[in-house]
Amino acid sequence: MFRKNKDNEDKSKRSGGFLGFIAFLVTVFATILYIVALILQFINVSVPVIETMRSVASMLTICIVGILGWKFVRNRAGWCKVLYVLLILIVIVCVVLPIVLQYVGK
Repeated sequence: MFRKNKDNEDKSKRSGGFLGFIAFLVTVFATILYIVALILQFINVSVPVIETMRSVASMLTICIVGILGWKFVRNRAGWCKVLYVLLILIVIVCVVLPIVLQYVGK
């Protein structure tokens, strides 16, 4: 009586859920930003806000990929988890450090 329908359960697993929806929105957002930045580059216009928004889109993409990757790694050996966390931290530093240096250098 209270069991979920198996078809609905399988459909929800395939759809990606909330994280899939967020990944879709970030992809759309990032694509629009990259297209706008490309057009502005061709007409020699520099808009710092676009660059900052592209960095934010990159960071959101890293977060989503990191979460999805963790779902894979969480059932692996301890060294895989440590390596994964280390790699994610390196990527975050490589994305955040140029942003920080850009604003500190001004």
